[in-house]
Amino acid sequence: MSKYWFDYVKSCYDLVVESEGNTSLILEHEVEAYVVHMMARNFNRVNIGDNPVALQLLTAVNSNRTENIVAVADECLLIHSYPLKSHRWPTSTYFQEMGITAYGLAGHMMEQHFIVASRVLSAIFNRQFDAVSLRSS
Repeated sequence: MSKYWFDYVKSCYDLVVESEGNTSLILEHEVEAYVVHMMARNFNRVNIGDNPVALQLLTAVNSNRTENIVAVADECLLIHSYPLKSHRWPTSTYFQEMGITAYGLAGHMMEQHFIVASRVLSAIFNRQFDAVSLRSS
């Protein structure tokens, strides 16, 4: 765990709560906590979307380790929410479908909450900042 873990969690929590307010979408407590911690776990990652998700999922399923499958599903949620490199996606719902499938294979609660969590995350990733607020930071 990074020495900045609690700072990451606090920052991610603040972003998620603000995004919930801006979108009028309130995540269930467990889903909100999961999204906050998933964001914090991936806070410093710079390789999201580098490897083909289908291959990652096949490898994760073959490993027979639930945490590996969930990691692939989390990456799909992040990519779909951003949307990262969307011009290279096979379809506009590819990462949504892969993520929901991966969460389902893992028997994870996010299978049922992928879409609403994605909307909240998308509001975080795609929020607009005005020039004044950027200069005062």
